[in-house]
Amino acid sequence: MCIWIPLRKDIVMPNVLLIHNDTNTTLTVQHVLSAQGIPCVCLDLEEFHPEFLSSEVFDLIIFELFGENRSCIVILQQLERWSATSGMEHPPVIVVTEEISGNIEQDIRMTKVNFYFVKPVAEAELASAIEQSLLLHKSI
Repeated sequence: MCIWIPLRKDIVMPNVLLIHNDTNTTLTVQHVLSAQGIPCVCLDLEEFHPEFLSSEVFDLIIFELFGENRSCIVILQQLERWSATSGMEHPPVIVVTEEISGNIEQDIRMTKVNFYFVKPVAEAELASAIEQSLLLHKSI
């Protein structure tokens, strides 16, 4: 499906970073972003480093993960440390994952995550979280 977006100088497209650990599992987030007319930059979880945010400004970071992945927790903690040491606020964060249990869920909730979903997630709920997160970032 092709979405036509009128080009207006007063509208700036949001810049969304989608961090994933399996390209095949990003379909949910990519579908919702596409339906909203929002492009995203996709990056493998292992390739991300918080200093990447110094060279590129993102309005929202979304993690879409397959199964349990402790790397997500490490990156979320790195984001918080980077934010504290750089003096820059990191953008809002949404985590979408599958079948997690125990400590990893608790660890995710202990970090600065704005929204957290376990698949299957209703597309309307995810779309609402994306909109709210983008509005939150504009107000910072």
